[in-house]
Parts: sequence; C-alpha cells; structure tokens
Amino acid sequence: MSYKGDYETSRRGAKKQQDIRLQDLHRDWYHVFERFKPNRNGEVRLSDMRRYLSTPELRTYIPEDAIDSILRLADKNQNGMISYDEFLDMVVGYDYMASDRPFVRSALRAAAYTVVPRNERRYLAEYSCCPPPLFMILISFVELGVFLYYTVPLVQDRGLIGLSGPVPFDSILIYDPYRRYEAWRFVSYMLVHAGLTHIIFNIIMQLVLGVPLEMVHRWWRIMIVYLSGVVAGSLATSVTDSNVFLCGASGGVYALITAHLASVILNWKEMEFAWFRLIAFIVLTGTDVGVAVYDRVILEKQTKVGYMAHLGGAVAGLLIGINVLRNLRKRRWEKVVWWCSLTLYLLLMIAAIVWNVLSVDGYFPKPRYN
Repeated sequence: MSYKGDYETSRRGAKKQQDIRLQDLHRDWYHVFERFKPNRNGEVRLSDMRRYLSTPELRTYIPEDAIDSILRLADKNQNGMISYDEFLDMVVGYDYMASDRPFVRSALRAAAYTVVPRNERRYLAEYSCCPPPLFMILISFVELGVFLYYTVPLVQDRGLIGLSGPVPFDSILIYDPYRRYEAWRFVSYMLVHAGLTHIIFNIIMQLVLGVPLEMVHRWWRIMIVYLSGVVAGSLATSVTDSNVFLCGASGGVYALITAHLASVILNWKEMEFAWFRLIAFIVLTGTDVGVAVYDRVILEKQTKVGYMAHLGGAVAGLLIGINVLRNLRKRRWEKVVWWCSLTLYLLLMIAAIVWNVLSVDGYFPKPRYN
C-alpha cells in the first residue's frame, strides 16, 4: 500500500542517530502492522491495537498500565487511529524521550530521573513541567524568611547565632505544650527553626529531594506527604514528650525521605546509585538526629525542644507516601500494602488526637492563657 513508502520520506535524516536501516524496519514490521487490518487510509483503530496487546500471551511481556502509556504516546495527532508512521515510531521509540527538547525541560526531566527507577522511566514521557515544581521552593523561602525574622533580633540581644539556637520560644508559630488549645501550632511550628544546622539541613533536603519528587508526582501529592509528616511530628511529640516545645520542618522533611527511601528499597536493582543514596541519606539524617539527641540527652541542654518529630514524620512519610505518591507501575500485592498502610496511619493519627483531647489530668502541662 502507499503508506508503506511514506515513512522513509517523512523520517529521512531524523533517524540518522539510530542504527536502523529502513528496509529492515519495513521487512520486520510491515507484516505485523498488516495483522491489525488497517483501513483504506493505512490506519488502525487504537482500540483494536490495544485489544491485541492485551492478549494473555503478550500481557506477560507488557504490563497492563504500560499499554495505555505506549498507545497514548504513539497516537500523536490524538485521532484515535495509529498510522504506519506512528506504528514505526512506536517500535523504534522515535521522539519519546528526544534530546532536542528545550534545555529547562530536559534539565528538570534529568532531575526527575533521580527518583524514578530505570525500568519505569518510560512513564516520564507523560509528565510535563506545567505547573512547575514550586511548592518546595516556596515553602523553603517562607521558612528562611521566618527564620531571619526571629533570628536577627535574638542575635542582636544575645550575640552570635549558634548551630542549635537560639530558639524563639515566644513565637506564636512554635508548638508550645502550654498552648495546645491553639491548634494551628501543630502545623505552623514547621516555619520556625532553631539554629543554623536546623534550617540548613531542612532547606537542602527539601530542595534536593522534594523538587525531583514534585516533578514526578505533582506538587499537591508532595504537599500532602510533607504536611502529613509535619502534623504527625507534632502529635508524636505531644504524646511521647509532653513537656517540650517543637520547631522546624524536620517532620515534613523526614516524611519525604522515608517516602523516597521506600521507593529506593522496593526498586533496589533498578535504581541507579542505590547504595550511594542510602548511605547519603543515613549520614545526613543521622547527623541531624544525632545533634538533636546529643544536645538534649548528653549535654542536657535546657532547650526544651523535642526531636520525636523526626520519628513521627518518618513513619507518616512511609505510610502516607504509599497511598499518595503516584504509582508508576502497579502490582497486585501493592493494593494490600495500600490498605494496610492507610489503615495504620489513620489509627495512629486518631489515637494521637484522642489522647490530646481526652488525656488524663496531669499528663500535659497546665494551659497558660495569658
């Protein structure tokens, strides 16, 4: 048919970088295309091709969710039909991950590679940079602004700023165990930080890990994971260490870390530099937690600032990340994990809230209303 000879003209020069001879391409794939019984215009219905690719003998090699992605990419003009040109483009992967995309989009896509296993990167062709990944950037600027707002006056009054202080205990944003009735403090404490180590670690981790995750999973999913870690961190602190203040975004940061680490561990063989990622996260998080524990336990500093938010945020990230983050490759057993993690997260959150509301007298400090 006439459509067979058009491919060489339309693709000449565009595929010089691929070591594929067109005559071999036609020889190997023309008869395959004919099996779909193209119409007079040399086109095959998308539904017919999908029905063939979903047959039991092919489903072993092509995951069900991958079929939709492949066909959606192949149908470039979105007319519900696959032409011979589009079919061959699908075979050789033409334009799926082209290197001539605008520089910014390529750079952001490269960042997204850091949180997606090799065997799942074909799904990145679905993603765009609109809207851009701004949530982590914006929240980092807000936290830095609040840090400077409280730190500058404290430094002027008390001297140079330290690695773990000073702490703005009088802030209306910090979690205050004497003012638990001001419910916003269970969230707003993330905007206040204690010292250079605290703010630097959180902002670096948010940007290095949060932006690539936001590229892949969209800003609202990352926001849910982040804020879930923040709330879980304050609730965990209030229940286990009822007399301490709490500040910093470590709960949200650790939620992002454990959500990503779960993906790294589950996709260990496919994830690039898996050992390096694991060691780097252990060193960074170990340093952050170590400084907090050292100040609180070893030096017995009277900072009254808790570190249980790290653990609470980490657990929340592990449980809620499974439910919220975009599942790039679905497996049957993940449905069981999905329901188990969601149920456990809800039970823990409800238990912590009920304990805060209905706790026995004397467990929490007496409220201060002045």
